[in-house]
Amino acid sequence: MIALRSASITLALFLAGCATSAPNMSVEAPLALDDAEIAEAPEARPETPIPDDSLLPLLQAEFALRQRDFDQGLALLSEQAVLLEDPALARRALRLAEFVNDTDRAAMMAVRLVELDSDDGAAAAAASGWLSRAGRPVDAVYYAKLAFEHGHPVNVATNLGTYDALDEGSQLAIAEAIRAIAAQWPEDDQAAIAASLLARLEGDFKRAESFIVPVLERSPEDIRAVMLWTQLMLDQGSSKPFDLLATTVSRYPDNQELRLQYARLLGSEGNYKGARAQFVLLLERDAENAELLSTAALLDFELEYFDEALGKFEQLIALGERLDEAHYYVGRIEMANDRYPEAIAAFAAVGPSREFRDAKAFAAQLLIDTAFASDIKTFFDDQRRAFPSAAEQLFLLEADSLRDWPGESLKAYDRGLIAFPQSFSLLYGRAMVHESEGQLGAMENDLRSILAQDPDHAATLNALGYTLTNHTQRYEEAANLIERALVLSPGDPAILDSLGWVYYKLGQYSDSEALLREAHKAFPDPEVAAHLGEVLWVQGRQFEARDVWRDGLGRVPDHPIILETVKRLGAELP
Repeated sequence: MIALRSASITLALFLAGCATSAPNMSVEAPLALDDAEIAEAPEARPETPIPDDSLLPLLQAEFALRQRDFDQGLALLSEQAVLLEDPALARRALRLAEFVNDTDRAAMMAVRLVELDSDDGAAAAAASGWLSRAGRPVDAVYYAKLAFEHGHPVNVATNLGTYDALDEGSQLAIAEAIRAIAAQWPEDDQAAIAASLLARLEGDFKRAESFIVPVLERSPEDIRAVMLWTQLMLDQGSSKPFDLLATTVSRYPDNQELRLQYARLLGSEGNYKGARAQFVLLLERDAENAELLSTAALLDFELEYFDEALGKFEQLIALGERLDEAHYYVGRIEMANDRYPEAIAAFAAVGPSREFRDAKAFAAQLLIDTAFASDIKTFFDDQRRAFPSAAEQLFLLEADSLRDWPGESLKAYDRGLIAFPQSFSLLYGRAMVHESEGQLGAMENDLRSILAQDPDHAATLNALGYTLTNHTQRYEEAANLIERALVLSPGDPAILDSLGWVYYKLGQYSDSEALLREAHKAFPDPEVAAHLGEVLWVQGRQFEARDVWRDGLGRVPDHPIILETVKRLGAELP
């Protein structure tokens, strides 16, 4: 065999402290380097002699920073900060690493600063945050404890974001550290939230509640605490899991972030109308917020409030925000309203993005239904001029769109291969058109052109072998090709089906049946059912064959390959 964006959030990541956000580093904001600070003299401090070997690198670092070559400046400063016993130098390198968002160097410099100044709680907090961001949670919780000891609590729950994926030893080290922090600082909300989330991950919901209740009493507006309580209620099948969250949102109506999380959670639980109502309130206070507009528009679209959705997507376009997404959904709405020219224009405006292919395919379908082949060619010519980086994909879409006009699809592939002569996708697509038109020699040439570039292209090996099986008697050659494909892609149901089918043609019924049964189990496609049924039939197992065919027709009634097989074998299906 030849082979809408959700409005929900990942609550666990949110509860783990918004692990995608910047870490909680120090009481000072990350350095915003400006020209004045780049050129400033070092802070007054007792002079420390600079070793001769370090003088030139430090001068080079200063000149690099003056020229705003931050990467080179950071590389030189961090190298010297490791070599020299100078906390001020390490601190400057840390702040520069924070500014350029160099996670690994920021973590290294924060750790170095703690080594040089063990009483610097802000450095320990920075080390914890950057190590967590660098994917080193075990090290991060060690520095988190140091930060707590020096009066700098950090969001230690961040280190639980990947807890389930860690090895047992790492999990144990993190769990012990968080429990120790929670026990030593029982009144600290950060510590309690981490301990509660840990208990939840361990399945101890009551213990998780015991940690989070005091946080809610001390800080009833704490978003993470409220969200974690809500998740615990969902975990335990509470009949009213959103009560506290809804009450808190009502009590603090100006807390936009809390309302946003409520709206997202409602959406993730399938309560789209409830989520939509919250987004209406959010937009009343922040009408031009692109993120809010986009999610609210998508909710309107899913709920088929098309006029409201259209207004929001057009507002996004007017703001110059999320243009590809907005144009795509404007096209979908105009298409649903049978306004085809407007829909085609909207789809045409979608640039390379996740919506790109579907937008062009929808536009082509509208042109197929309402226009001529020349209009389709003009549309795709214009699109290639507008989006040259996507030209190859546009040739593929054009060729597929022209299948209803004899010869036009092949011409589109030919034009595409002039522009992209080595394109596997275009060669493969043209080969399939050649096969459908009975031009087997041309098909074989195209597939062998792919194999000349990549002899181990499994899909092409399979396609060529399957075609030779169906249209020639070159069964041994076909089997060799398909066997190579299966070695390269073991377990692929399409390849298993092809190999089982060619073995049937070679009279190897036992091997054929075994392969086809494996393919059918993995992928109960009607074409596989047609092949398996035929192998069973020729072995005299008519009842089994009919059962397999009936199952295939139950999935796809009147499937042509099954019906042709049944007719050719004279097998009636009562």
